[in-house]
Amino acid sequence: MPNYDQFKDKLKSTYRRLPVSKIEAWIKKNFRDEFKTRKNGTEYIICNPFNGDTGFHFNINPEKNKCHDWRGNEWAGPINPATNSRNCSFVKFVRLFKKCSYSEAIKDIMGEEVDIREYLKPESRITDTDSKLYFNVELPKGTEPLVLHKSDMQAKILIKWLKSRGYTDQTIEKSDLRFMGMDVYWPYFEFDTLVYWQSRSRLNKVFNFPSLDVYENNKLIGHLKATKGDYFYGFDDVDQASYLIITEAIFDKNTIGQQALASGGAVLTSTQVKKLKLLSPIKGIILSPDADEAGLTSIISNAELLERAGYKLYYSIPPDMKYKNENGIEVSVKDWNELGQFVVGFDDVRKHHDKLIKPLNTQAKIDIQLRVAEMKERKRRQAIPKSF
Repeated sequence: MPNYDQFKDKLKSTYRRLPVSKIEAWIKKNFRDEFKTRKNGTEYIICNPFNGDTGFHFNINPEKNKCHDWRGNEWAGPINPATNSRNCSFVKFVRLFKKCSYSEAIKDIMGEEVDIREYLKPESRITDTDSKLYFNVELPKGTEPLVLHKSDMQAKILIKWLKSRGYTDQTIEKSDLRFMGMDVYWPYFEFDTLVYWQSRSRLNKVFNFPSLDVYENNKLIGHLKATKGDYFYGFDDVDQASYLIITEAIFDKNTIGQQALASGGAVLTSTQVKKLKLLSPIKGIILSPDADEAGLTSIISNAELLERAGYKLYYSIPPDMKYKNENGIEVSVKDWNELGQFVVGFDDVRKHHDKLIKPLNTQAKIDIQLRVAEMKERKRRQAIPKSF
């Protein structure tokens, strides 16, 4: 079993700091004459662009790849409970300033001519190794970004499949999707740190998930089989202090787009509800599950958890639209991705979703329960053998 020193050395060997010269060039390009220097030019100060600052309170340390506002770092988003601090990395600052993804921020800093794959390694994005209790997870060796291997035959097949499910070249890159063989890997990030992943085989729909190394007081204390119920896919993609849309599957999250998270299942866990507090959805939460019995039932059970946390609640269910499946049989749309794939087109799904948003009040709960009862009755009748 490895000790912490071995683990720390491994981090040093994989972590790639952004070059000081690239950060300095980025600051000069984006802020021109609107910056000052201190400590013999080793640090830069600007006006915080996120809060109307006019007093040059925002400090950038290119050597450490860190940023800091002397009045407070609320700009950097929620406090990571594992580290008791906010993610004040320079990459995070660029992501917020440019409103772009992690990979887009790296490319903007490094320039189009630089091969950025070493800077995209999820294991290089671990931001704190000194917390009392934290988990380390890495993608299997051999996984590579799809966007960097478009000429590879297997990557071509997987990209074509992903595009049939609503992805574009831009969203594949923005999501940092990886592949190995005929498996696609979806990394889960929290505070720019890889915390989980799931993979899916294009050949046989087999899913795989990681185990986590558990460290306490800088010592490895064991391994933990994590579950999707501990995380939200898309945690780093949403704005804080806004609203959230919670879907079941990653494909649905990608299809709906802005402010959407994937819970990995119909029923939320207590861990996920706690993580929602970090995102502070003060404008409300929209539950957008599948339109099947499990999805509708989950609206009621999830509401009980979320109401106790004090959130404004809404819901949106895929419309009852029909399409013919691969066997020529007419079936109803089950989820948001199917709605885009087979009926309205991916560009129009969000319009349908938002049109169907309703407050999750008492009457809505009664209506949902009646709909679930009708589904159960229909299923019961279909199970009764026909008499001759």
